[in-house]
Amino acid sequence: MKRRIIDILLVTLGSFIAAVGYNSLLVKNNIASGGVGGLAISLNALFGWNNANFVLATTIPLLILCWCFLGREVLLKTFYGSLVFPTFIKLTEGLPTLTKQPLLAAIFGGIVLGLGLGIVFYGNSSTGGTGIITQILNKYTPLPLGMVLLIVDGIIVAISAIAFPPDTVMYSILSLGVVSLTIDKMMVGLNSSRNLLIISQNSEQILNYITRVADRGATKIPILGGHTGHAQNMIMTTLSTREVPKVQGEIQKIDETAFIVIVPASTVMGRGFSLQKDYQRVPNDFINPL
Repeated sequence: MKRRIIDILLVTLGSFIAAVGYNSLLVKNNIASGGVGGLAISLNALFGWNNANFVLATTIPLLILCWCFLGREVLLKTFYGSLVFPTFIKLTEGLPTLTKQPLLAAIFGGIVLGLGLGIVFYGNSSTGGTGIITQILNKYTPLPLGMVLLIVDGIIVAISAIAFPPDTVMYSILSLGVVSLTIDKMMVGLNSSRNLLIISQNSEQILNYITRVADRGATKIPILGGHTGHAQNMIMTTLSTREVPKVQGEIQKIDETAFIVIVPASTVMGRGFSLQKDYQRVPNDFINPL
């Protein structure tokens, strides 16, 4: 229940941030950076349709398609975000435009929109829209997800090319890239970890600190020194990014000459990460479910 409440708060906050970025930076600068929102900007220029009303009007049909083609489970994950994001677009449509410089609007609008969507995704949901179409095409065609995304966003950009001059279309493509990059960096940054490879003459003391004080698992790997030919153990441990500075400092207190290599680990699964830590109850098989 606690996790569900947190997810709802994240989806609400992320949708609000994305809606603010959309209305205060993209709309008046005619930057159609993908999705139903981008399509709405182009259709507003072509037919005078209200952006917020169009996004709201497409919500229910898209949710029905989601239910019919993707199933109840996907619908439940998408439902709240699909409703709250268009609602915030409608509520914030009167916000003033922060800049009339299209390059600034494309970059910073993409950052704010990507930040908001990244928070929504971190809340285990999405804002629906063309994402539903993308999922349906990915499920029922042999096309990979990346290709489907390219096709869907390509169609939206093509429509913007009808509505706007080439310069504006290029700003839209730039903004779309910024949105994608921001989401990617957010998701990797929020979930990234670090592998530490440690070689030290005080390896047992370091191992004791990692397992007993830092409360992290560690592995001893037999190695052979390339120059000296001496056999010794290298310690490998995986930490969340925020744990690294403290553990690194403590290791250097134990042995200031310790050789430490820190390697990014974008995805880590298992005890202490995707599963709860419980060394006492499962001493022999750490992947045994609780």
